[in-house]
Amino acid sequence: MSLILRAHVALAAQHIVPSWPLDSFIAVNPLAGKEAFPFDSPKTAESAMTRTCESYLAEFTRGRITSGDLEQAVLERTPELAGIAVVGTESMPAARIAALDMQLTVTGADPTFREAEIDPIDARMSTWVAAYLSPDPLWTMPHRADGFYRSWKALARFDRSLPRSARRMTAELLPEPERALAHALEHFEVADDAIAATLQRELAFLPGWVAYIKWRAAKKGDIDLTTYLAVRFSLRVLLDAPPKRPPETTEPPPPAVSLWNRASQVARHVAGDNARTHDVAMVARILAVHAPRDHAFTWQKAYELNYRNSLIDSLAQSKSTPETPQYQVVMCIDPRSEGMRRHLETDHTLETVGFAGFFGVPIRFSRYQARGSINSLPALLDPRHHITERPLRPEKVQKNIRARRLRDALRSALHAAESHTTTPFVLAEIAGWLFGAASAIRTFAPALAGRLETLANNHIPELDSEVTVSEAFTLDERVALAETAIRMMGLTQFAPLVVIAGHTSESANNLYQSALDCGACGGNPGAANARAAVAIFNDAEVRSILQRRGISIPEDCIFVAAEHNTVTDMMVVLDSALIPATHTERVRGFGVVQRRAADQLLHERAHELPGASSRSTSASLRRRAYDWSEVYPELGLAGNAAMIIGPRELTRGVDLRRRVFLHSYRPELDDSNTALETILTAPMVVAQWINHQYYFSSLHPETLGAGTKTIHNAIGVAGVLSGQEGDLRRGLPWQSVGFGQHSFHEPMRLAVLVQAPLKNVGEIISRNQVLRDLVDNDWITVTARENSRAPWYRHTSFGWKKYVTIMEGSRP
Repeated sequence: MSLILRAHVALAAQHIVPSWPLDSFIAVNPLAGKEAFPFDSPKTAESAMTRTCESYLAEFTRGRITSGDLEQAVLERTPELAGIAVVGTESMPAARIAALDMQLTVTGADPTFREAEIDPIDARMSTWVAAYLSPDPLWTMPHRADGFYRSWKALARFDRSLPRSARRMTAELLPEPERALAHALEHFEVADDAIAATLQRELAFLPGWVAYIKWRAAKKGDIDLTTYLAVRFSLRVLLDAPPKRPPETTEPPPPAVSLWNRASQVARHVAGDNARTHDVAMVARILAVHAPRDHAFTWQKAYELNYRNSLIDSLAQSKSTPETPQYQVVMCIDPRSEGMRRHLETDHTLETVGFAGFFGVPIRFSRYQARGSINSLPALLDPRHHITERPLRPEKVQKNIRARRLRDALRSALHAAESHTTTPFVLAEIAGWLFGAASAIRTFAPALAGRLETLANNHIPELDSEVTVSEAFTLDERVALAETAIRMMGLTQFAPLVVIAGHTSESANNLYQSALDCGACGGNPGAANARAAVAIFNDAEVRSILQRRGISIPEDCIFVAAEHNTVTDMMVVLDSALIPATHTERVRGFGVVQRRAADQLLHERAHELPGASSRSTSASLRRRAYDWSEVYPELGLAGNAAMIIGPRELTRGVDLRRRVFLHSYRPELDDSNTALETILTAPMVVAQWINHQYYFSSLHPETLGAGTKTIHNAIGVAGVLSGQEGDLRRGLPWQSVGFGQHSFHEPMRLAVLVQAPLKNVGEIISRNQVLRDLVDNDWITVTARENSRAPWYRHTSFGWKKYVTIMEGSRP
């Protein structure tokens, strides 16, 4: 019975997307479990999937959506309308359609989403789950080792929030969670064929906690959804609060004749009594095949088309890459890298390359003799290779270790004193005066606080080291990683200096710090991966084997690792002790180029940062990294809207406004299409997760986002609550997508542009179910062309169709 019941739980939870904890927070599509259904299907609608028609009408009025965009969207979504009517022409002006949508908004259409439900069990469940998962070692939940259900059962009789009769009944509960859940379902007379649906509905009440428990069950194993449901249903039994029954049937759609009659009535009402019969009939025909519930999705498509059309037009301004680059910089595909790459390339001897920020080297990494480690790899992968550091100067090791251990011990003690149950009171008595002064400095002079912290760290003797890649990876593995990376990056020639730059973010007092680090590195900085990749590329044995495989890296080509700070935009070269003397001057030259690019990018971003302006100094903009009151240290990936896969000359010199993921690719180096398939099934899917997390966090900040930071309370690293109780917040805080009442992120689905043979792209999509779901169900769009001289085609469920924009001249 227990196996059957767990199978029911697994079926009920199949569409739930795991939620990562704060210390490794990564972006996910909160509705990823629904990607097997069309984007506009009622089955996907946990919340409204688009904005309101009024908001799109406002965009139409100000020109953000044009008549041409609207017509193109109507015909893409409803090809049946071709030949019936042409929206945007004199015979069917877009203003008429806009007026129609306004009328339909007033008369109303049935919502396609469920309102958030509140159940009296929720508050109790939130309290118990938080207590069980609390990290406080001084206040551990009794009986925790027995599992969530058994520990709750042992303590529930002391829960004064329960009625006395319910507390007495806890002794009668069955000891095993599976048996208790089965008994509760039987108690409420849930039929066998309704068990999965009933459990699925129950899991929808606290989606934040449920998503985190699903992650924790897979990664930690100390709680799972079966024990969670056992507690939840046992509480229902104790409180005599039966679960709501799932709906049994769905009403059939109205017959076509009813749609025609209603469409005719609405059309005549909008057009007026004196309207020509022809006009009314035309509007009625449109409504008959393009029902009112579809209108918002069509407006959203038009909104996205306006951007995509402009993006494609802008690529005509691209410039060629240098024939013999003196510098090459490999950066993450993250949109924040786009700005840095563009400004770096104002030096015409420099070429940039885009590649996923873990650089194809998945690792668990720990500092030399450090106690902890990080999993620096895509979140869906499990680390199989653990690398650390090897000191280059043994005489400095012990002094460095003592200094670092003292620093780490002080930090650990401070963290324990701040976060445990009773010690904050003692800490306030002993060191309150010291922390009062420190708080004043951090509040009124954040730049000074940053300099003092840097000074303190500088007192630790530098540990020159190298990463232990050769001990973690076999030679065959290192060669395979290098060859795959080179072919995926499309590198055909190598500059004398190749910089591999991971990225990190720096901010004070930020629970969502890892959301600003590298998503491809599991929400961690990318420095460790950059160092590991450099060690592989500089390996003489690796180069020798690559030479036999047709990849020749010149002897005078040296790879160096660097880290790009996306708050300050400074790039620091790592492992300087490993750089040969022949290349030190060239590295200094790169530093000059990078510092100039950093200042240019910093001032470019200042136009969008709340509280900054074009008049802000570089120092004041960089000070945001140390200011613990600054909720906008940077804007992360806000604005992301597209991904471009192709050679750098496709986008070089084009200002993409830090909105585009850029992955380098050259079909001529990919005979087997393996590289393209990897890009489409891994980095592109991750880009889509990020895109939809921003989409839904800006669309529904209070349900699919995390609300405002100002009332967040952390539950260890599990997540945050708004206030003192309730559900774990999903998605991003409002400060990641908006300012005040205004969203600065434009919610648009990812537009993917690929320069590669259409046949290859189509075959890859066809044989990968995840891609078919995303593309055919309109969660993303894929537009491709064979080469720089070929026309663009868009991928449809029926194959490739030539991409033609309508009334392009009407776009601003």
